[in-house]
Amino acid sequence: MAKVTCIIIEDEKPAQEVLKSYISKTDWLSLASVFEDAIEAMDFLKKNEVDLIFLDIQIPGISGIEFLKILKNSPQVIITTAFSEYALDAFELDVRDYLKKPFSFDRFLKAVNRIALQPDPSQIHQLEPRTNAEQSFAFFNVNKMMVKVLFSNIRYIESMREYVYIHQENEKIVTKIGISEIEKLLGGNFLRTHRSYIVNIDKVSAYNAEEIFVGKTSLPIGTNYKKLVGMMLNRGNTLA
Repeated sequence: MAKVTCIIIEDEKPAQEVLKSYISKTDWLSLASVFEDAIEAMDFLKKNEVDLIFLDIQIPGISGIEFLKILKNSPQVIITTAFSEYALDAFELDVRDYLKKPFSFDRFLKAVNRIALQPDPSQIHQLEPRTNAEQSFAFFNVNKMMVKVLFSNIRYIESMREYVYIHQENEKIVTKIGISEIEKLLGGNFLRTHRSYIVNIDKVSAYNAEEIFVGKTSLPIGTNYKKLVGMMLNRGNTLA
């Protein structure tokens, strides 16, 4: 599995040590640096590529929320904070998870396992292009065998930069394609709910203003997609 490079933005030493310990126990995470304020971290991000940020809210200089608002091309972000009142603002900025201190290693793992990982190239199966937007299936190259995948079997699609995970009922396939490109390939039964997610409407089991459930899997609803989700799932009403 490819390493996920991460940084910590946290001004409290005990919290830094907890995160460093949890990261060291997770073999596919690689800690690049630790920062006590957002300005130093921003300078680092201008020169270095990072996949994931563990971000506290109340830090010196500018807050974690303000940092997210001004950060361009943000990596994936997991909030780590002692305060619950910032959760709505954070999820509206498309953070991947919100960890309220103190949190266990199990809760940490649940959060980081939602992070989009760059796959091992040997596991990548290329999606063959199709021209008919209403086609109900596609063929994937799996170990030199063209395997038919029915769109009706897709539960949801998860973006990871130039790759996507296609989560099906019994397996997931990794393919090198952008999420906007694959969105065009799918029929009208698929709904973009977040910059990183597309769901099969038939597989949606529940939803609220902040998240949508595919079975028991919780996926975030991005602030820019709430209106569309409301129109598609809430009979034309917007999500509050």
